[in-house]
Amino acid sequence: MNPNVVSALDQNLDQQLAVTLGNSRKRSSALIGVGDTVAISIWEASPDGLFSSGAGRGGGTQIPEQPVSEAGTISVPYAGVIQAANRTPDQVKEAVEKALIRMAVQPQVLVSVVKNVSNTVTVTGEVASSGRIPLSPRGEKLLDVIAIAGGPRMESHQLSVQITRGRRTETIPMERLISDPTENIYVQSDDVVALIRQPRSFTVFGASTANASVQFDESQLYLNQALAKVGGLNDERANAKGVFIYRTESTKLLRRLMPEKDFSSYGPTANVIYQVDLTDPSGFFLLKGFTLRNRDLIYIANSSLAEVRKFATLVSSTAAPIAQAASVSNTLSDLGK
Repeated sequence: MNPNVVSALDQNLDQQLAVTLGNSRKRSSALIGVGDTVAISIWEASPDGLFSSGAGRGGGTQIPEQPVSEAGTISVPYAGVIQAANRTPDQVKEAVEKALIRMAVQPQVLVSVVKNVSNTVTVTGEVASSGRIPLSPRGEKLLDVIAIAGGPRMESHQLSVQITRGRRTETIPMERLISDPTENIYVQSDDVVALIRQPRSFTVFGASTANASVQFDESQLYLNQALAKVGGLNDERANAKGVFIYRTESTKLLRRLMPEKDFSSYGPTANVIYQVDLTDPSGFFLLKGFTLRNRDLIYIANSSLAEVRKFATLVSSTAAPIAQAASVSNTLSDLGK
């Protein structure tokens, strides 16, 4: 593995939310919906009008707050039943004024939404204050509603953001959402946003001082740090040429790493093995630059050629080519020396 491979791995940031869920506001949050509570004030130019308070010129009346019915309507005295759902407050205002024009003296109406329940997003999980967040006419994005809910209760690298829209659910690391503006998409009415703590771990087996599954909370954990957590390589057993990292990568990334290979028969992802040769001095620098990911598997080959062959047989049926330094089979003779 060379530094170019490491750099490409760090830049493997295929879009997720922006592609799968889109980044547009499908329904304006300025529209009134069923269940919203509206308040209506009516003024007239004459103190003797239907809605005049009788005290001075141009008195007015406050209609009691009322929720929009399941039929999407509200009731206004002398105006009758007014359609409110899927209209803006200004459109409802015009409808009420039009209905009162023959009964009131130059009526002026003010319509406001005092409780918004139809244009809300539910934010839950590892946030300071879970609840329903009303959407404003300007529109809110994912980070906006998370901030309104008080922000995350722990460091961002320990969290994933899950957004459910209709029957579809997508998840993205919180760090990715913060660092990539294209993924900070607009939320829509009835979305459910959950911050989920997802402990990350890697597994080491083979000729290491300790075989174990290790959890880590670091924002970035490099391969040298991961090996140190398990005591490093076993000096009596390990073959320094055979440090392998097993993970699943997107085929889009693999095409960048190996443009000469045909990946048309692969799906969106493929299993890959990366090899680090610690007999080469540059391998130690690669240890410092290779970022470990959640659920990575590290295998340290035994100095016995038979053990190496056993592992090669195990992984050959499930893994794509070893990135960079040829395939496992081509390295067997060197590993046995």
